[in-house]
Amino acid sequence: MKKVLLVTLALILLLSGCESDGNTNGESNAAALESVSPQTIAESIFESIEIPASVQKTKEELPDFIGGLDISNIHQIAYFICASGASPDELLIIKFNHADDAANAKSHVQTRLDSRKKDFQDYRPDEMVKFNGALVQINANWLFFYITEDNAKVKEIISSYING
Repeated sequence: MKKVLLVTLALILLLSGCESDGNTNGESNAAALESVSPQTIAESIFESIEIPASVQKTKEELPDFIGGLDISNIHQIAYFICASGASPDELLIIKFNHADDAANAKSHVQTRLDSRKKDFQDYRPDEMVKFNGALVQINANWLFFYITEDNAKVKEIISSYING
């Protein structure tokens, strides 16, 4: 009888110790990220970061900027660019239907980043500092791409959503 009681107590302690994953609401980090929209994350970023002459683009306009991208696999999007073209600033957050879709899109978005860097090297060399820390990042079915005045801050904000 004592053995059964000890085993039961040990199981209770073990299960209660594994119950929390560090999130106060009990959701996993992936579930927490899934509960927000790209627009919500973009709004959080814009509380700290500005894109000069910012204009929002639609999912249907995305292939005009990022060639080869299959937009049929996109669930939600937030995409902002500098409308005047005088600044390389961009913020793209895509929630794809599946993680494979995000992984497949990464090379197309990386091509966009490389192209922007090449364009601004001669056109506006004073803007090249914005490419320090510019990134194409994948997390499950999410893709994040940004070129801003403070890429470290953008990364920090995105990480706060990814890591709960």
